[in-house]
Amino acid sequence: MNARERMTRIYDRTMIGRNQKEYYGDSGFYNFGYWDTTTSSQREASEALVDQLVDRIPQKTGRILDVACGVGGSTRHLQRNYPSDMITAINISERQISEARKRAPDCHFHCMDATRLDFPDAHFDAVICVEAAFHFETRDAFLREAFRVLKPGGSLVLSDMIFRRFIEPIGPPLQVPRENLVRDIATYRKRLAEAGFEKIDVQDVTPGVMGGFCRHLARWPAAERRNGRMKLSESLAASLVCRLVASSFGSAIKFYLLGSAQKPVTLH
Repeated sequence: MNARERMTRIYDRTMIGRNQKEYYGDSGFYNFGYWDTTTSSQREASEALVDQLVDRIPQKTGRILDVACGVGGSTRHLQRNYPSDMITAINISERQISEARKRAPDCHFHCMDATRLDFPDAHFDAVICVEAAFHFETRDAFLREAFRVLKPGGSLVLSDMIFRRFIEPIGPPLQVPRENLVRDIATYRKRLAEAGFEKIDVQDVTPGVMGGFCRHLARWPAAERRNGRMKLSESLAASLVCRLVASSFGSAIKFYLLGSAQKPVTLH
């Protein structure tokens, strides 16, 4: 079993596990979310993250591709802005695709590698990718494929992360190919430009995203105990795990980014 297969198996198990379902409100999301002073739950933060990305698409018409859709939280949420038959979602895991279909049964789903998209050139008006491009082998290959399948003038929007160099030896779930470890935000923008994109906007939202996620995760077990959904012994054990997870992610992630870019209307 190679590294990608191990990573996929871990996500298959954790994304539909009981604790994850409870923490994310059985929403189908599995991301850090976008937090502000009004956000009260991980589900709200995860929905807000998708909203932040969709807001960066100038024209919300035509076909949209949801890359690495997980178990369908983002795909279902996209139906607030797009007709179901205009939404296509892909993932490399058949198990996750099966779960996603239950959440958004009227959308189109395919088991597919994000770096080898089996779609015609200029097929989509927008491509969205939530917290996954750093896993792909490689991110640059995905950017080239996203550029190819977008129509002229089409938009790519994504949330992504730049990690600190020390995570290189760490395996799943922080499986990051060496080629994806860029140094800084300027280099990240350059990679988008090299793939052919223009009107590139990459914003650092690390304090809000990671700060909000880490605080909420650390406090969640105690809140579950107070609401009678978790026993004292369970909440104490969960609190230790949640604090460790929050600390680990907080240390490993250098920048959390929201990005958007456009395929030129006229190709040179």
